[in-house]
Amino acid sequence: MSKPRDKEEILKQLEGLSFVEALSNRFEAPKRLVVYVLGTVLAALILLICWMGLSASNAPLEETLKPQIANALQNPPTEFSNVPATPVADTAISTTPASCVVYVTGAVVNPGLYTLAGSSRVGDAVKAAGGFTPEAAAAVVNLAQQLADGMQIHIPRIDEVEKDAPSSGTPLSGEAPTPAPAATPGQEGSILVNINTADSATLQTLSGIGPATAQKIIDHRTSNGPFSSKEELKQVSGIGEKKYAAIEARICV
Repeated sequence: MSKPRDKEEILKQLEGLSFVEALSNRFEAPKRLVVYVLGTVLAALILLICWMGLSASNAPLEETLKPQIANALQNPPTEFSNVPATPVADTAISTTPASCVVYVTGAVVNPGLYTLAGSSRVGDAVKAAGGFTPEAAAAVVNLAQQLADGMQIHIPRIDEVEKDAPSSGTPLSGEAPTPAPAATPGQEGSILVNINTADSATLQTLSGIGPATAQKIIDHRTSNGPFSSKEELKQVSGIGEKKYAAIEARICV
């Protein structure tokens, strides 16, 4: 009971203060209300002063941290900074295209354009076109030749090349090869070699034509179809004007 009594005595003492009486008279308010208002204002001032003091004490810390924060943002730590860099091994770049488009014509089941893997062979193109037809002269086709993008593959029919079979010795549709007549001294110029049907051995009987050039002739006619004239032989790499002139009289189409 002493604490409420002390509080009441304090309030009476405050009410007796001259400035409390002056404020009470000025605003025509009870002295007790004036004391409560003054107490509230005083408490608010004390809180404001304390808050300002705390803010002032925190300011130096903020100013100290600002440069450190800015530096951390500009130079972020790397989690794996101590891990040694591993050089990337050089990898070989393949020159083989991923795919190629070829045009298959002639004696196949479904002639037309086909898209095949870049490493495919002529045999793969023939297979994609449905295979040979019964009248195809399959013996003159190099199925192992590498394909190239934009290549035309012409499969000749037996009747296209059969008329020249005796002179070339090329077997057609399972027939045994007919040997070409042997040349005798003074008669070499009378033996004609059909460049559309002759095999490698027959082509090598021509002056200046070795195994490599003979294979180029076979590859050319496989890729582009039969030669339409003797002069087209000059399109084969390795056969220039001089070499062509030496064999012109001994070849035919």
